[in-house]
Amino acid sequence: MWPGGVFLSFGLWLDRVGDDTAPAAVGDVLEKFGGTYSGAMFYGPPGIAFSRVPDAPGLSYAGARSARDVRRTLRDGAAYRVSMTMPGVGPVAVSFEATPGEEVPAERHPVEVTMEAGAFAVPRALWNEQERAAAEEREALVLRYFEACCTALDPAYAVLHSEGSTPTPAALSVGRQLGTDVYVARRLGLGPRLTQVNRLSETREWPNGTFYSGWFLTETTDLDALLAAWTRPGLLLAEKLTAAVA
Repeated sequence: MWPGGVFLSFGLWLDRVGDDTAPAAVGDVLEKFGGTYSGAMFYGPPGIAFSRVPDAPGLSYAGARSARDVRRTLRDGAAYRVSMTMPGVGPVAVSFEATPGEEVPAERHPVEVTMEAGAFAVPRALWNEQERAAAEEREALVLRYFEACCTALDPAYAVLHSEGSTPTPAALSVGRQLGTDVYVARRLGLGPRLTQVNRLSETREWPNGTFYSGWFLTETTDLDALLAAWTRPGLLLAEKLTAAVA
């Protein structure tokens, strides 16, 4: 019911979901692209403070709920992780992402979409022709779903990673690195601060922002320089989002 092997995820910091819960909003987007709820989920009382699903106190597991029941539980704020199946990539989990070392309410967690990494679980240099073709197909599908979520939901930022994590604004404020593959909303006005990031990344312009990739699309030739280039923008993201909440 859940993705297996090495994980590939994109995590969204959603600051504009309106009256809906963040996982419900993500699920709605994925359903429009052919996703179907598999019936499995971790659920519990709304408003739990936690660091990681499924270790949150009071959660239970259900394995065979109807899609209607899953949607209702999501909208009630009681679903913390649900299973879906997406065309071309198979099992997918929509979940509140972990906030290592910090127990916070659900609304202060990124929401992540996780699937199997496939060929991206091994270095590109080791791919054979079949693995390279499979990786190209998976790349196109993952980007399609990632762009769809960023376009429909307008997250402030989002991070694509393999076995990594999406830092919260609080984590960024104390120096946590953003990562190598990051989407930033245009409304935040960080473009002028991303000249070095842009030079070291392959970019995709989407309707509401830009995706900067240093691994998923093309591996950067200078990983340390790219991570360093994201340091100041990460702090600025934290400042802007903290000020918006205040």
